[in-house]
Amino acid sequence: MTEINVGLYGGKSIFGGKETPLRASIVSCEMFNECSYYKAGTCLAVLSPSSGRCKFGKVSTVNGYTSRARKYSDFQSKWKSHESYGKLKDAPTKLGVINEDVVFPYSFITLKVENETVTVDGPGFADKNQFIPKNMFNVELIHKLCIYRPQAFFGGTIQSYKDEVVPLFLSHLKEVMPELYAEFTERYPQFKEIDYVGRKALLKTIAPSKVEFRSKRYPNLNETWDWDGTHLTYQSGYVSRFKVADDYEIVEITIEPKDNTKIIITNNEQVTERTVFLD
Repeated sequence: MTEINVGLYGGKSIFGGKETPLRASIVSCEMFNECSYYKAGTCLAVLSPSSGRCKFGKVSTVNGYTSRARKYSDFQSKWKSHESYGKLKDAPTKLGVINEDVVFPYSFITLKVENETVTVDGPGFADKNQFIPKNMFNVELIHKLCIYRPQAFFGGTIQSYKDEVVPLFLSHLKEVMPELYAEFTERYPQFKEIDYVGRKALLKTIAPSKVEFRSKRYPNLNETWDWDGTHLTYQSGYVSRFKVADDYEIVEITIEPKDNTKIIITNNEQVTERTVFLD
């Protein structure tokens, strides 16, 4: 199996506390060339607080030393010089295709493969990443996923599944499996209009528009900026204080974002064919 990613974990914490020995986590895989996550520079097997299982990637760990040990620097240098060091990021919660399997990683729903059929059930204790044979991931199953209404353990419909999970799933389906998405929306045109609000995207890939920061808990921190395709110009809302003067009125603030600047989609008209999503 090919070693596709190496990460270093442990060591001194930025939050203080006891130092833990440095350790190398090596991800090996034989299906990376047939993996939509790998093609996007991510991997299900890369360690993260939200990572789930991957049936193909294998993770091995090599334990190292604390910074007090003489072998610490050699250990660190060895793994940082590996050709796959830091090559991949942990995968977002996103539909994926690996070889002949479709990965379904969404909350509030459990899929079970039994006797050539896929049953749809509510919240359970299934693995985060559910692997479904590609030949069984068809239009009818997609329709079941879209109209399903999971019930909470203590009663009541989990509304966020319909409002948040289904639109995210459909937008991922369009990106990852466009031919299947086209077949699905041709049969069920009521699902053709996708709601992108709430998704993360690269600012420089969206249409000129009003860009907003919204806080559910602290609406007094909300901001509105005008994006003209090159610069962000302040329109209204919260801005931090400037220390150069203690009595002033804001006339104009203009900033030039970098290529990797991220924003949250707040209006579907911001999305174009060239928009790059990060989730």
